[in-house]
Amino acid sequence: MRNLLEIETGLLSLDAVKTGLQLPRVKSLQKALQTAERSKFRKQLELATIMRDGKEWFDKPETQLLFSEQGIVWSADELADKVFECQKSWMYKCIKASNVDADVVDIFENQCRHLQESGERVKISIEELNRFAKAYAEDENVNVADLQLADESVVEDTIEEDDRIIVGFDDEDTAEDTAESSSDTIFTMCYKTDNGNIVARYSLSDGFVTHNTADEIRRAIAFLTEQL
Repeated sequence: MRNLLEIETGLLSLDAVKTGLQLPRVKSLQKALQTAERSKFRKQLELATIMRDGKEWFDKPETQLLFSEQGIVWSADELADKVFECQKSWMYKCIKASNVDADVVDIFENQCRHLQESGERVKISIEELNRFAKAYAEDENVNVADLQLADESVVEDTIEEDDRIIVGFDDEDTAEDTAESSSDTIFTMCYKTDNGNIVARYSLSDGFVTHNTADEIRRAIAFLTEQL
């Protein structure tokens, strides 16, 4: 819990609120997410289910009455921030992931593990699960590797020259809808060469991500520097 007023601390101490929002489990999972990287995705998915159930409970008229009797009116933003310690957009992404069929989750995880065992760098995350589930609904033969490669290679602008470098900055809350808005990728670079693309990005959650070597990245940066 964070950014709580004294009156809000009192509210969250009520047994009905603790049970409705599963606060002890929320705290336990949040702590586990900080220390157990190997099981982080499953912990995130479990927390996502609690977010879904908690949001459903929060939206009930009797819950809103309970809050108002304590002199508190919360929006979905405040629920996300004060209980789940995240932005509303991330809470909605998690809720969306919690509704993905268990079989699809297993397929996603198995593909990711197979790629990792083959030496590929893949992301096992809530956002990538949502992306995979959406694509899987359209084509059951979809491949995680193709989706993530496309994510790193596709840029907003299209330029026809053989050699080019494109740098993009993602704005938060600009996606298909509010529930999946807010990418935490803040820098993207794609340099097209005859030998393939040199792609790199930086996100707040994953840090620096690239499939290329340091020398290739330096070559792309050198090209950009020459154009300045």
